[in-house]
Amino acid sequence: MLVRTSSIAGAILAVALAVPGAASAQKTIAIASFGEHPTLDQARDGFKAELSRLGYQEGRDVVYTFGHGNFNPALIPQILAQQEARNPALMLTITTPVTQAARTVVKNTQMPIVFAAVVDPVRAQLVPAWEKGSDRMVGASNFQDLGGVMRFAKMLLPNAKSVGVPFNPGEANDVAQVEHMKGVAAGLGLTLRSVPVDSLGDIGPRVQSLRGVDFIYLLNSNLLMPAHPAVASAAAQINTPLISANPDPVLNHSALGSFTVSYPRIGAAAARLADQILKGKKPSELANYRPAFEDHEPKISAKQMSRYKIQLPAELANCNCVLN
Repeated sequence: MLVRTSSIAGAILAVALAVPGAASAQKTIAIASFGEHPTLDQARDGFKAELSRLGYQEGRDVVYTFGHGNFNPALIPQILAQQEARNPALMLTITTPVTQAARTVVKNTQMPIVFAAVVDPVRAQLVPAWEKGSDRMVGASNFQDLGGVMRFAKMLLPNAKSVGVPFNPGEANDVAQVEHMKGVAAGLGLTLRSVPVDSLGDIGPRVQSLRGVDFIYLLNSNLLMPAHPAVASAAAQINTPLISANPDPVLNHSALGSFTVSYPRIGAAAARLADQILKGKKPSELANYRPAFEDHEPKISAKQMSRYKIQLPAELANCNCVLN
């Protein structure tokens, strides 16, 4: 019996010696998100799936830790500090508020940070340019092709002349999208009316103040998107179609349509950047990822089409995107 034990121990030792540093080769990647939400979870899962495809097997090559702030900004510093304490090789931050906080909260300036679902990292002062990361940050944006979104809306509503946009004036992402939309809307002959929404309690009256526009566009806002049922309800009360930056309101038939960035693709793009960093590249040597037109997916609610007496346009006849 003692001989067998010794043999087993010797075999284990031989394997350990044959693979020097095997245990230390396993990397920890910390993930910090604003909250758990189906869309943000898709970015996280897309990140992990792409790293797996690139050869980072979870449990063997990489270990993930995860924390979120339950959409409470006050909790973000605590979540980031907890993730940094894991001493990760790299941190993934999801959404602009978390990434902006990481810039000051994360004390280890040598630890690279890859972000995902940050609408405009340049305007948010996270990176110097779209073509270049900062010394410690680079990532994948979810900046939608707003020109494509408005063209999609015009396909469904060809007679539309105006669009209303509620936004959070305290969030850099929202402000960036509204500013960009002004030029896009004008180019398509649309008048844009924006209305600031400072808190959840303002949603109903502020959205209803957009009465008279031909449709309302719900931005990919960290304040407004989690509260999309309230936005959709207010839009319905003024009998105005809602186009959403997120497919969730279309899936439950409270919005007419969405032309949205694929969050699994955003996560995958962030993973490809992480892969290069783990192999020795510096964030400043890499370009930030910005979604192309083909990275978007249309979805249309048949119930909302019926409500507003809309016919599916010829351009979308083969989209396979109408939900019954």
